[in-house]
Amino acid sequence: MKITLCFLIFLTTGLFAFSQTDRPTASELMTSYFQLRDDALGFSSKKISAEKQAELNELVEKIKAFDEESFEYNYVLYVNGNYNTELSPALFKAYAFDNTNEGVIKEMLGFYVLTSNTAKQKEFLTKVQKFYTAAEIAYYADALPDSKAIVVTSNQEDMYGFLVAQQVNGIATNVQVINMDFMKNATYRKMVSATVGITDQDFVGNEKTYLKTMLRAATSKVYISATVPQDYLSLVSDNVFLTGLSYQYGSIDQFTALNEFWLKIKTKDMSQLALTRYSEKYLYANYLPPLLTLYMLQPDDPVLKLTIEAIAAKTGKTAEVNELLKDIETD
Repeated sequence: MKITLCFLIFLTTGLFAFSQTDRPTASELMTSYFQLRDDALGFSSKKISAEKQAELNELVEKIKAFDEESFEYNYVLYVNGNYNTELSPALFKAYAFDNTNEGVIKEMLGFYVLTSNTAKQKEFLTKVQKFYTAAEIAYYADALPDSKAIVVTSNQEDMYGFLVAQQVNGIATNVQVINMDFMKNATYRKMVSATVGITDQDFVGNEKTYLKTMLRAATSKVYISATVPQDYLSLVSDNVFLTGLSYQYGSIDQFTALNEFWLKIKTKDMSQLALTRYSEKYLYANYLPPLLTLYMLQPDDPVLKLTIEAIAAKTGKTAEVNELLKDIETD
């Protein structure tokens, strides 16, 4: 039996206001650029519309008008290239200006992933590690498969969380982590296609079909991180199972998989979690669907219920979860 539980997440974005001067600064324009870029990226595709890309390009030109040798221009120029490694001189200039900037450090790590420079990856992964909390690293450690496999992640933040967990905990080092954002880079996409054993095809704007092909034909076991929006899996939803903090495709004994996941985490006292960042609460809410699904199948486990209630309290989901628990227990 397959049971799917979905939670609606409502996201709000802040409004950016320029300073009181008549002309925004390069820094303000850069902030505006990243807010517009976030808005342009939806939850069901990695493609930026031509209209939105034109707006982004216009902002890049405005920043260039201030000083094309500036930190802001070079940083934004590289990001605007959508993982075009030929623009790396701009990234290196930005890093030379500010080698402590979180965004630039993460782009540097991304560049070395895209160019398969393992020595530099290790160096910059150590730099990136400080941007993740202990709670975030613990989440990604729980999300790593126990055996050799491939994990598909949504973006850089997601990918690096897995890589940091591997490095910090020394676990699942034979698990390959794939980043869907990086699939905009043709060389990276071809590498992924070869790794999973499928014929290469377009990804951006064709994400659902690509993932369908990957999951049906992959020669390795593939996990889709629960942080990947469900809409990406809509073409295979009838044959995808939530088995913990990831989805699996095919003939899966979901009950056994969920029990294995529960055994992995049941000794943790989730009531002691100190989730202070929004990103931590967002991640830890992903424990609820698999644990609630398991509770539906075995509603006589008091420890499981207490764990669910503790996570709900820490992630601001108590009201919704209590309703679900009530429904389960009255069926």
